[in-house]
Amino acid sequence: MGEATFPERSPRSVRRVPAALFSLILLALLAACGPGAVGTQDRQETTASGGYPVTVTDSVGRRVTIESEPQRIASMAPSLTETVFALGEGEKVVGVTTADDYPPEVRELPEIGDFQQVNVEKVIELDADLLLVSFEYSTRERAEELEEETGADVLVVNPKSLKEVAGSMELVGRAIGVPGRGERLRERLEGELGEISEAVEGRPRPTVFYELWHDPLQTVGPGSFIHDAIVLAGGRNIAASTGKAYPTYSVETLIRKDPDYYLLGSAAGVSPEELEERPGYSALSAVRKGRVAVVNDDLVTRPGPRIAKGVRQIAEAIHPEAFGR
Repeated sequence: MGEATFPERSPRSVRRVPAALFSLILLALLAACGPGAVGTQDRQETTASGGYPVTVTDSVGRRVTIESEPQRIASMAPSLTETVFALGEGEKVVGVTTADDYPPEVRELPEIGDFQQVNVEKVIELDADLLLVSFEYSTRERAEELEEETGADVLVVNPKSLKEVAGSMELVGRAIGVPGRGERLRERLEGELGEISEAVEGRPRPTVFYELWHDPLQTVGPGSFIHDAIVLAGGRNIAASTGKAYPTYSVETLIRKDPDYYLLGSAAGVSPEELEERPGYSALSAVRKGRVAVVNDDLVTRPGPRIAKGVRQIAEAIHPEAFGR
């Protein structure tokens, strides 16, 4: 996956190279839920008009001072690319990752690396003045090394929860000179998530299993955006007790816990019909009652401005009556 794009990766070629794709998917998901929470900043450090210099605090606790408005932005995460475009500054993006695919025009941009490493030479060649990164292994030391190597300001943005995803809209907006747009985007995203939460409030919370991968069976738990989405959407994740963000799950445990709903991540390329054909799966209540749904995991695993759409997909699947379905 791609940052948890599948978070940040592209679902293309799923069936041809499942092992390679699974590694990429897992890297992306881990990147999206990396060790650092999204940074916050003292509002007194910036001006409402986006004047420079501006100082923000990133996800690894670095106080990053940007002397002038960035004109050439390199993005190392599909979610961050989407955020810059959603803020109306997409024309400033000069480089993206191999997994970027939204909005469609980013496919024409130069690639500056994948989820494992930045192509420093390419960033230098593109003369980027701001490098946005969101790696699972991002550290203060690595960010400072990248600043030294590329000559660009480096901002690490690694939100770990839906709340922090919304906050990252404002953080990026301040960094690139559109703080007002960032604040409005944060408010919009918080509003969309709030509407979903209100729609399912007070309803019974069905049990849910989310299949991230099938060989071995891989699911999601606490620390992943999909787990957050299941909870906000009014469900109970049967894998919550694993205490792991992306645990391997046994089929025996799955059948014993017998979830009310079975969600299939689209990146794995498995259909409800194929699921039913697996040995033992026809005994699952979700399969017998037609409660298997495919979820576009690009939406729910990329911690960007479209994440509410992914949460709503899950909510509509497990609480269709709350959305008039």
